[in-house]
Amino acid sequence: MEKNKPVVAICYDFDKTLSPKDMQTFSLLPKLNCPAEEFWAESNEFAKKQGVDKILAYMYLILHKAQAARVRLSEQDFKDMGREIELFSGVEGWFDRIDAYAEKLGVAVEHYIISAGLKEIISGTAIADKFTEIYASSFIYDEYGAPEWPRQVVNYTTKTQYLFRISKNSLDLSDEDTVNRYIPDGERRIPFQNFIYIGDSETDIPAMKIVKNGGGTSVGVYNAKNGDMDRARALLQQRRVDYLLPADYSEGSILERTVQSVMRKIGTDEELGAFNERQLSYAEALGQAEQLKQYIAAAASGETAAGLKKYAERFLEGLRKKLRDYDDTVPAEVSERFISEKKAEVKALIAEKTEKKAENRA
Repeated sequence: MEKNKPVVAICYDFDKTLSPKDMQTFSLLPKLNCPAEEFWAESNEFAKKQGVDKILAYMYLILHKAQAARVRLSEQDFKDMGREIELFSGVEGWFDRIDAYAEKLGVAVEHYIISAGLKEIISGTAIADKFTEIYASSFIYDEYGAPEWPRQVVNYTTKTQYLFRISKNSLDLSDEDTVNRYIPDGERRIPFQNFIYIGDSETDIPAMKIVKNGGGTSVGVYNAKNGDMDRARALLQQRRVDYLLPADYSEGSILERTVQSVMRKIGTDEELGAFNERQLSYAEALGQAEQLKQYIAAAASGETAAGLKKYAERFLEGLRKKLRDYDDTVPAEVSERFISEKKAEVKALIAEKTEKKAENRA
């Protein structure tokens, strides 16, 4: 029976991680005739004044400005905007190359988006079908197809929820039972040590910290073309990320080589962990021989030597067959020597017990 492959989860922020700018600046804000700098300043001021989450603030402001400008927006309009999104160098070919490398390693890899941006826009990009799930902010639409209310809001703290969903295989957002159930990390479908999180700023800190503290790898990326690495640099200096790398996803880039190295480590750790489990199982099997000796020592006086001997032979022969299953873990001759030694010990134990029994009769 072929064992299940270990799964590696690579989680990505979107804006300034896979794309050099905020997704709203490519088509959405120009359509609303609103300069990006003015929009974000107004959005942040609105959030502060109203005491609301910044993500809710920008989502509200998009609807408010669209209505004021009499600009029609629909889910399809947002998806169409996704086609205008610029991606960092190499992103479009990145996922297939990483998948192919994982196949060579004998591991499976899944890609996830965890972003405060709009899911509808991401869903329209050229890379949307590369992700197992896209967790991002989104709208509910009215009977005419117009956005009217937030369906999902993803901010810097709620990003952590999706890490647990991925880890526990609770991808359905309506499933609150599984995601809140206690499952030891080692028993989850994807333990945190098999996570790679790629982000660009302080908004990714809670998610990066969970991954890093769980034994996974967090990577901070920056735009190498404009040297904008101040935010990512702070993450590295504060030990919030493991690596600080240019957001260059091209074949052979330092980012690709680093992610491949992490995947190799995950594969090796999984292999060594499985080997350790096999060794522990082998040790437990060896312990059964001691249980046999204890049984013989405690056997009732009515048990005959011939009966004990026959039982011990059957038991040790069964144990021998069981130990043969571990020839990939322990050399067969070692197991055979162990069985021979235990046979001699059991034989001596039965003889001693028989002798004492005879003395008691005398």
